[in-house]
Amino acid sequence: MNRENIQTIVQSAQLLVLIIGIATAMLAIGRRDQQIDQNVQDIGELRNISEDLLKTSIASQMSDEFQNEQLRALLRRIEKLES
Repeated sequence: MNRENIQTIVQSAQLLVLIIGIATAMLAIGRRDQQIDQNVQDIGELRNISEDLLKTSIASQMSDEFQNEQLRALLRRIEKLES
């Protein structure tokens, strides 16, 4: 083989390695973007769950207070009957 053929082979190999490197970098960026999108969706779902838990907690608190007030009213009525 002469020197020109060797240089052509080396240049072709360098080009192939460069293309593989660029493809690998693009694949890594794509995976990262996919993970970011998944994280955004998961955070949105966690936000919705947190809002629902807060609403449930508030409703439960209000229900407990209402029941306690009803029990106190019944206790007052029973005390009036006993006196």
